[in-house]
Amino acid sequence: MKVLIIVFLFIFSFSKEIYFLPKEGYKAQKEVCYLFTHAHKSIKIAMYAFTNKKIAKALKIASKHHIKIDIIADKEESEYKRSVIKNLALIKNINIFLLHGKPYKKKGYGKLHAKIAIIDNKYLITGSANYTYSAFFKNYEYIIIHTDKNLIAKFNDFFYELKQKASAYRLSSK
Repeated sequence: MKVLIIVFLFIFSFSKEIYFLPKEGYKAQKEVCYLFTHAHKSIKIAMYAFTNKKIAKALKIASKHHIKIDIIADKEESEYKRSVIKNLALIKNINIFLLHGKPYKKKGYGKLHAKIAIIDNKYLITGSANYTYSAFFKNYEYIIIHTDKNLIAKFNDFFYELKQKASAYRLSSK
């Protein structure tokens, strides 16, 4: 228990902001969109479920400013009819990659269940929330925005490890 408290104190001490959802859903969504639309170089996202149209619109705006955007999505979840992944794949400067979780037994695959966004290697957005309406406005979730360089570097390493295992999304492959 003592170790858990120390870990949480460490995480929160380097946080720029923390939002508890759904209570602070609008504030959290506004901050995520702001960070995306005000990026200078790059946005890297690894996300299990992505159906939030306002966040997708913020990424579209960022892409118009020539921001390089890489999104790794869960292969199965990206096929969900409300997923915005197919629409984002059509936008210049947005690269989509699909990834299954690790294979297990004979039944299938695990999930890419990560919830990560890295903006300009200066901000890390993580927590329990997917980029969905339910996550921001119905579920009990949290989002933490970190600015700690060492933490961001570790998440960058994790992101690139996932990207190496992912496949580029091809619209014509359907």
